[in-house]
Amino acid sequence: MSTSFEGRGCEVCGCNLKHQYFSLSKRSQTVSQSVEGMVITVLTDEMLADFCDNICWNEAEASIVSTLQVAYQALSMTARCSLCRRPVDRSAPHVTVNVAEYEDASQPWLISARILDEREIAVYCPTCAEPGQSYVEDEVADVDAMDVAAMCS
Repeated sequence: MSTSFEGRGCEVCGCNLKHQYFSLSKRSQTVSQSVEGMVITVLTDEMLADFCDNICWNEAEASIVSTLQVAYQALSMTARCSLCRRPVDRSAPHVTVNVAEYEDASQPWLISARILDEREIAVYCPTCAEPGQSYVEDEVADVDAMDVAAMCS
C-alpha cells in the first residue's frame, strides 16, 4: 500500500519518514478577517524539507530559528518581517515558512495524511521574499544548511 510519505527521507538523518513526520513548507498567502475570525488564503505552497521525527525536527528548528530576527509571531493583520523587521501587511500577498506535523492516513484506495499540528515559523516582507517566487525553480539554496533566509530570498 502506498503512503503519503513514500520515497521521501529525513533532511537531518536521511532515514525514511515514519507514520508521523514533519514537513517544512514555503507559502505565498494572504490573510483576511471574517465574522468567524482570520482567514488564510494560500496562493502557493511548496515543500522544502521533511523530518522523520521530533528529534530531527527540533535539531532543524534550532538552526532555522537562529537565522531569523523574529520567529513564531501571533496571527494578526500586521506582522514583522522575520529578517529585516519591517511591517508586513498580511492582507497583501506575502511569504511565510511553516512546519506541519502529519500522520499518514492512507488507505488502499487513497494516499492521504492528516495534519496534527501546524505552526508559522517566519513571515517575510516583499523585499526579503517575493510572493509567488519558486524555491524549487531557483535551486540555489542549500537545504541541508536549513538557511531559511536563502530559501526565501
